[in-house]
Amino acid sequence: MMSPLLEKVLAEVTQLDPKEQLQLVSYLITRWQQQPELFVEKKISRKNLFGCMRDKIKMAEDFDAPLNDFAEYM
Repeated sequence: MMSPLLEKVLAEVTQLDPKEQLQLVSYLITRWQQQPELFVEKKISRKNLFGCMRDKIKMAEDFDAPLNDFAEYM
């Protein structure tokens, strides 16, 4: 199964001329050889998933207060 990013790249590559395709493939191979961890999809475990946004989202004190825009309907 290919990643969505790889599918998109392959679709775009077909629009290039052969010389540009070769340059792109050479570049990608070089990058992959230098830093293979960039191309590996990391799996997120349930243990790391729940609570991962703690302290990053803040809710306003007046979150549930009536909105002025709807005053005429209330």
